[in-house]
Amino acid sequence: MRLVSQAVLLFSLLGLCAAAWVVVILKPYTPGSSLGYNLGLVGALMMLVILLTYPLRKRVRAMQRLGTMKPYFQAHMVLGILGPVLVIFHTTFTISSVNAFVAFMSMVIVSSSGFIGRFAYRQIHHGLYGRKATVEEFEEHMRTSERGLAALVKAMPAVELALSEYRRQAFSTDGGALARALRFASLRARARKLARAIDVDIARFVHEVGPTMGWDQSKQEQRVRRGGGLIRSYLRAIIAAAQFGTFERIFSLWHVMHMPLVYLLVLSAAYHVLAVHMY
Repeated sequence: MRLVSQAVLLFSLLGLCAAAWVVVILKPYTPGSSLGYNLGLVGALMMLVILLTYPLRKRVRAMQRLGTMKPYFQAHMVLGILGPVLVIFHTTFTISSVNAFVAFMSMVIVSSSGFIGRFAYRQIHHGLYGRKATVEEFEEHMRTSERGLAALVKAMPAVELALSEYRRQAFSTDGGALARALRFASLRARARKLARAIDVDIARFVHEVGPTMGWDQSKQEQRVRRGGGLIRSYLRAIIAAAQFGTFERIFSLWHVMHMPLVYLLVLSAAYHVLAVHMY
């Protein structure tokens, strides 16, 4: 299913690139033509819909009986992408006035901030539409993973030492703001590097002790895969627990900033439409 989704996304992007090339090179319409005007109108209406329906569904008690939040959130995400795409095609990838430039940049900023908010949201919730997680849940996952690794790290002290050092660095508050930010941003990359190194150690260890335990080649490979899976699960738990608080603050800050940006988009788009029809 994931491969199918990735393939659909890839073909969609290729199709958009091809359509953009046609618009830029062949210029089949202008922003003021019937097609160009309607593209901008539909895109603007899409953005107006996501501006009104999703927040109202969250805050207006009477609308809370109109289904769950999931379809509203899905529509919010889809229209939040399609609307700006149609507006961009409406412009034919050219900006001819100051008010059009302001409206366009406002749209780009709001759309980009939406992707940032979506990413931060997923780090502190169970899935894209699930309930909010807690740091205690991530810490419990970490402890569970640690218990699953008990036999492995007991037999391989070097692995235990490497994991303990990684965990210490993940939760460390040493250094200045820049050092902490770099440490935060590099957690996943360092986890992948550590997991690959431990994979080699586990494979070497299993192939050494496997014959004495009566394990055939298939059994040895199974043990190596299981050990690697346990290591990665533990590292993911460490990352989630260590980064939870930061992503929670990022999402809260984003939530405060996103709405003023949306209002700026609405005002600039309204002025752009007014200016076009007046002049």
